[in-house]
Amino acid sequence: MDKVFRLWRPVEFTDSWRKCDTSVLDDIAPSWFARREISQNTSTEFKEFLGRLKRKHAIETGLIEQLYDLDKGVTETLIREGFVASYLSHNDTNIPIPKLLGHLNDQLEAMDFVFDMVKEDRPLSKSFVRSLHQLLTRHQDSAFGRNALGHPIEIPLLKGAFKVRPNNPTTKDGVKILYCPPEHVEAEMDNLITILNNVSKTEIHPLIIASWLHYAFISIHPFQDGNGRTARLLSSFILIQNGYFPFTVLREDLIGKYFYSLKQADKGNYQLLVNYIGSNQKNTIKKFCTKANI
Repeated sequence: MDKVFRLWRPVEFTDSWRKCDTSVLDDIAPSWFARREISQNTSTEFKEFLGRLKRKHAIETGLIEQLYDLDKGVTETLIREGFVASYLSHNDTNIPIPKLLGHLNDQLEAMDFVFDMVKEDRPLSKSFVRSLHQLLTRHQDSAFGRNALGHPIEIPLLKGAFKVRPNNPTTKDGVKILYCPPEHVEAEMDNLITILNNVSKTEIHPLIIASWLHYAFISIHPFQDGNGRTARLLSSFILIQNGYFPFTVLREDLIGKYFYSLKQADKGNYQLLVNYIGSNQKNTIKKFCTKANI
């Protein structure tokens, strides 16, 4: 019999989040904002760096969700030159090249959508979240679910629509993770948006808000699939709003840093997730300032 771990609880913003330390990012923020003010208005270097960063996010976000495999060497070429079929051979990936490019361009367009929302000063809403998911999954037609006997089956993916059946995965060690039941998703997403709007009006650090939003959304898991990709873009939305860069999880960080920080958050230790996202931002800022490869 599977061991059950109940992840989902009604969304809230607790004092444990408010007390998180943000010094990992605070020590570089003042100099970064001064540099950014000059760079984004006068430098093509900033735009080119941002373009490469967007492409890197598009590649890595699908890779860690196992939508495809992609050779590390060709990854660097695609980041530098763009998503062009001629840069790819069949040995570079485990899916057909047109399908790979479909996923990559979907994920790139979803990131551009986030930047457009920030530029237009539009608030985060359920309709925005649904539209984001629809963009991300445009070339994904199916997801995995379970039948009445609990057996895994492939089901059509509802693009831009909240789930209608449970999506409770079982880990390799036999632990079942229970996300928000489908019948509570609408209410929980309303709750998430309300809390976000309230905390965004306070002096709470945007790094904490971005980390909380990521974790709260993952805990709800409102879509049948694509929740991780959407969560990372929602965190990016908050960070970009506040003058930072998109949040990208690298393949080498997946287990030891990203998943580990989320597991610790399940236990009420949110600091590691704040540290991880903050360090992620700090490293990106340093790469831009030192003109290092991303």
